[in-house]
Amino acid sequence: MNWLADYFAQRTPLLCLSLAAWPPLRLGPEGPVPQSPRCLPYPGATMVFRAATQISHGEQSIELPACYEMRAPTPTQAAEWARNAEGAAFFESVMIVAPSSYNPDFLVTINDSLSFVPVFSADGAPGFFGSCIARGAAAVDSQMALPWSFQGYITI
Repeated sequence: MNWLADYFAQRTPLLCLSLAAWPPLRLGPEGPVPQSPRCLPYPGATMVFRAATQISHGEQSIELPACYEMRAPTPTQAAEWARNAEGAAFFESVMIVAPSSYNPDFLVTINDSLSFVPVFSADGAPGFFGSCIARGAAAVDSQMALPWSFQGYITI
């Protein structure tokens, strides 16, 4: 079951997103070296629903798809993330975009440089995984284009 389809259809105003991101292996002098994961611990970041909107300029009209955008963490939440979750500060922005004429599937975007299509658990749980290869500035560090891996959980 794809829980996002249900949440978007109901226009659920707030979601909580727990997310872990594993960066690609780095190549060290003795071979591949794993990097520490970046985590938004449970209950995670608050995601706020934004309805689809129509933008017009002259005769052109563009529809921006509905999405969930990460709300900035409260000072208490930010302090908790800093204490208990290694790499939570990595998640500057997270957006979940509904299918539209621009993308046929749901799309999770992190920091405008990582995007993946979430694949939900076959047992009906609201957990998902995904992977992608970084683009732009996030890929400069890497010698090889290896994928990032993600695991997440969505709750209301």
